Amino acid sequence: MHFHLKMYQILKVKNYMKNHSFFFIFHSAKLRSNEWIYIEQKLKKLKLTCYKTFNGTTIKTFDNSIFENFKTMLCGIILFVKPRFKTNTINFFQLKKEFKNFFKLISIKLNNKIYSTNLLNKLNTFSYKQNVFNFYKCFDKYLKTTHILTKITNKTKLL
Repeated sequence: MHFHLKMYQILKVKNYMKNHSFFFIFHSAKLRSNEWIYIEQKLKKLKLTCYKTFNGTTIKTFDNSIFENFKTMLCGIILFVKPRFKTNTINFFQLKKEFKNFFKLISIKLNNKIYSTNLLNKLNTFSYKQNVFNFYKCFDKYLKTTHILTKITNKTKLL
């Protein structure tokens, strides 16, 4: 049996991307072991888990997948950080603030799509119920305004 470490790493990244529908993608610099201990403690306190990949294997994985356009933003050590439990609510700004000195948030994978941080700058929490409620409020507001506008235009056409 021939064991190739790179093929195993590529397979593991593919498996991670396929099986986990929600996680953060961070760029990390090389850190010393005492800094990693501090980071692992913070992750445990925030109820998050971390999987560390390397540049070459991650780029090869992205190269042969539907995320091919995102391989240009990958460089160096890449971290996949996901919540331990599905019921956790994650505060986006707190997460960025906690790891600002060690990591740089590149993007977020959510339901087979990768969103950059610029797309998510208005989003505060990652609670499904809260986001659906906010969507409903916006949708309701826009429906009312379009209804009023169509009512006005119909009245002017009748006159």
